[in-house]
Amino acid sequence: MKLRVAGTTYTGAVVDLRTRDVDGRTIAASIRGQQCLPAVSCPDPPSVYAYAGHVHPSMGLRTRTALAAAARSQGHETPQDEAIADCREQLTELECSPPDLPDPVESVPDATIDGLQETIAAYRGRLTAREAVGADDGTVQADLRDAAMELSERETRRAAAIETRELRRERARAYRDALEERRRLSDELANRRRSARATLVDRCADAFARAVETVPGTAPDDPFDADPVTAALAVLRVARTPAPVVVETDRFRTLAAASDCLDAPIVRC
Repeated sequence: MKLRVAGTTYTGAVVDLRTRDVDGRTIAASIRGQQCLPAVSCPDPPSVYAYAGHVHPSMGLRTRTALAAAARSQGHETPQDEAIADCREQLTELECSPPDLPDPVESVPDATIDGLQETIAAYRGRLTAREAVGADDGTVQADLRDAAMELSERETRRAAAIETRELRRERARAYRDALEERRRLSDELANRRRSARATLVDRCADAFARAVETVPGTAPDDPFDADPVTAALAVLRVARTPAPVVVETDRFRTLAAASDCLDAPIVRC
């Protein structure tokens, strides 16, 4: 481990920063790669560090979730892993962006279309009657053309309105279906994760119970009732911990004792 704080570089398996004006939360964030300063050079921390990488008196802990992460750091797998990966892939590929709906087109009332059709029929009747007696009425022909053109425009507009309305409905329906599928997949993923967590916790329960009795602190009858600091230390003892653990507790007599107990590099803040 190499750690640089305010111009001073620290190296080794244990680093004591109690005399420096630096917050343990800041160091832990740097170790997890969430910020650049202080600069820390160390192995990448496993996911268990999100729960127990910073041990301090006011911490809370989801013990079973942290223990499951500790099991993952040891390379444990579960029968649910393939289904979990499949759900994640499907969720990634599922498009759930709000649809781009075309602007609605104002439709033409049926009464308008019917009226124009009746007008055209009347013009055609008049034109046929005049042609029958040899009369040439250009005015009727012009009126017929105008009415036919207007009808064509109105019918085109009505067709566009119907098409646009159906397209909006189709896209909205597809969006609702995608949201429903996302909810279904999310529920399935959560259930699979819970099952996987239970499997991992069950596999490591005995090791965790022994760790609770080994780390400094009070060991309750049920190891899962241990206080957050004791539980976090026990979880870290079960986990593979290549990155430094940030410790803000007086549970250990020395930093070397903390490192030996947790089998991990230690930063004391």
